[in-house]
Amino acid sequence: MGKRKTASSPSPAHSGKKRKLTGEPTAEPSRPSPVFEQFKPTSEFEQQYKLDLPGADAYYKEDFIEPDVASEWYEELNQLHTWYRPTLKVYGRDVIQSRTIAAYATSPSLTVKYSGHPVELHTTYPPTLRRIQDMVESELGVTFNHVMLNRYEDGNIYIGKHSDNKENKVIASVSLGAVRTFIMTPKVTARNKHAAPAKGTAKRWEMANGSLFVMQGDTQANWKVRLIPQE
Repeated sequence: MGKRKTASSPSPAHSGKKRKLTGEPTAEPSRPSPVFEQFKPTSEFEQQYKLDLPGADAYYKEDFIEPDVASEWYEELNQLHTWYRPTLKVYGRDVIQSRTIAAYATSPSLTVKYSGHPVELHTTYPPTLRRIQDMVESELGVTFNHVMLNRYEDGNIYIGKHSDNKENKVIASVSLGAVRTFIMTPKVTARNKHAAPAKGTAKRWEMANGSLFVMQGDTQANWKVRLIPQE
């Protein structure tokens, strides 16, 4: 497919559990595509949901899915039989990840690597997941070719500070389940050192049940993201 984006989805809504569709380490499509769609927000959407982050093109819509519906969908996705713990490459060693993932692709020919290891991709979408992806695509006007769900079993499991692979031009993340704190921290590189945000200007907010987070463009060239343990 000519489009390469990652759609994300959250986790179940019980006692501290959270499911999110984006992850760290990054999911890397193994065959890069030369064409990328970009989310082109209306002026109204941009004014209402764009985050005030220098050097970032990121949006947060808290009420994307009604909480009651989000909680119901959380329970349904939590029952999937495709959850597994992937192997990660950490400092040259293979390590089993603490959180579980489930991944789906729109084409059987698509292959995705996760921290250097192939991802188990399924092409038969569960109805609930298909509905969520349809909602995201309708909202953003962008077509996604695969989705990765991340399940946080309890409040102690988290995502460390990281940036996703640059091939993931548009990342949309839907959160289902318990509220967790999400932090974006500015980073300085040789490329952006003159325009990078000042240190100490980290952005911190709660990812609500049923919320939508979108980032694209140079966001991850200038910012790192993380999901911290429950406080």
